[in-house]
Amino acid sequence: MNDYLVAVELCTSKVAMAVAEMGTGGVKVIHHKVVPVSKGMSRGDVQSTQRIIEALGRCKREIESEFGETITDVILCSGSQSLRTVDYTLRAKRGGGYISADELASWRSQAFHADTVAGEIVLEAIPQSYDIDDSIGNPPDQVEGMPGRLVEAKYRLVLGKASADRNKRDVVEKCGMNVVRTVLSPIGSAVATLNENELENGVALLDIGAGTTDVVVVKDRIVRSVGVIPFAGNTITSDIRYHTCLTTDVAEIIKMKYGNCIDEGFTENKKLVIQGVGAGETKDVPLDFLQQIIEARVSEILEAAYYLIEKSGYINKIPTGLVITGGTAYLEHIKELARAITGMRVRLANAQGNISESSKRSCFDTTACSLIGALIDSFNNESEIAAGQGYSIRAAAPIRDNEIFDGQDITKLSRREKARLEKERKRQLKMEEAAKKAAEKEAARKAKQAAELEDEEEEDEEEEEPELEPKREPSKLEKTFGGFIKDLFDTSGN
Repeated sequence: MNDYLVAVELCTSKVAMAVAEMGTGGVKVIHHKVVPVSKGMSRGDVQSTQRIIEALGRCKREIESEFGETITDVILCSGSQSLRTVDYTLRAKRGGGYISADELASWRSQAFHADTVAGEIVLEAIPQSYDIDDSIGNPPDQVEGMPGRLVEAKYRLVLGKASADRNKRDVVEKCGMNVVRTVLSPIGSAVATLNENELENGVALLDIGAGTTDVVVVKDRIVRSVGVIPFAGNTITSDIRYHTCLTTDVAEIIKMKYGNCIDEGFTENKKLVIQGVGAGETKDVPLDFLQQIIEARVSEILEAAYYLIEKSGYINKIPTGLVITGGTAYLEHIKELARAITGMRVRLANAQGNISESSKRSCFDTTACSLIGALIDSFNNESEIAAGQGYSIRAAAPIRDNEIFDGQDITKLSRREKARLEKERKRQLKMEEAAKKAAEKEAARKAKQAAELEDEEEEDEEEEEPELEPKREPSKLEKTFGGFIKDLFDTSGN
């Protein structure tokens, strides 16, 4: 298996696996299997673990039967609705000499341990630029070999939920395989579909899948932004099902076969007749009504994608425009609708041109772009696999020691990050102080309550003792005539 790489992708609508080798004509995919899944995934996240394990296990058995090898190590192509990006700056003081490739790898490795909010991990650290002494904004591919003492490395971190990443790894491991590297689905799609001109001059990629829509902005061969829209092709299918009262499967077939993003050539009386099953009634679906549903939902996706591109700050820096891929790219006139909404150049793309022409035909489908891109990217970075440096298998906990830099003085955080951490520290101290005061107040209350209870018990004990009448002294009259009166009323008979 040393000459081959195997990639696994867990998507909202399917589980896929591919085996590839590096040939003279580029990456050649020799095996590719897809197993549809239903209700096992939701927007890129595992929901029913058992269903996904069964689907992946079936996919693995079929490929092993054809391939004649046991698959143990795989590359995981991973995507999720929880992906988001943040900026991160790392500073280091060097002793001198030229910057080496090992130093660059060490700095990037340190970026994977950046502080994150609870429940998130760093899935990818993408170098953006390096400031070396007085030289500002050096591209990542030109830094190696430069002299300098003070380095400021700027990264774009892609964050995701730790639980979503862990669930996918559990599925792979329970199928008897080990994840040696992880490639994000949006980046895999960009690697598979974008050409040299687009990578260099600037482009935005839109991968419209079943559960999510991935948006990637690339400029100067550097991934500048990654975003995820939590709705995609399934939203269109769901709306068709709701408004036509059809099943999900039938609605999906109608969408892919008769779906059109622009009302062109339809007449009001042109209808699609759906024959009912069994005693079911025949349904008439007007094609212009179907087009209105599809146009409304696709427009929402395109407008959300345009917003993410605009938010990245590169809306006016990508002259080659927009590239659309994914299963929804097969809808009629989606390119024309995208051009009307975004005002950008638009083309539809698959993995053709980035893999060998002798590869499996199914690999050239737009739905396979992210999986094939993960294989291409892994062949281009085999050193990470050999060294066990896949970014998603690193620990996400912050590291406070500087051993990786051999005693170098490092300031890992920018001024804004330091201010944020200081604010968080003060907030934590206030919370601890408030908790301490509350504990002291509660202890005082309990002590007071115990003292009051003790006083009540003492009072009860005093009330239980019998009260003795005070001894009364006889009066003067009683002293003078007491004996006479006693004898007078003596009834003893004397």
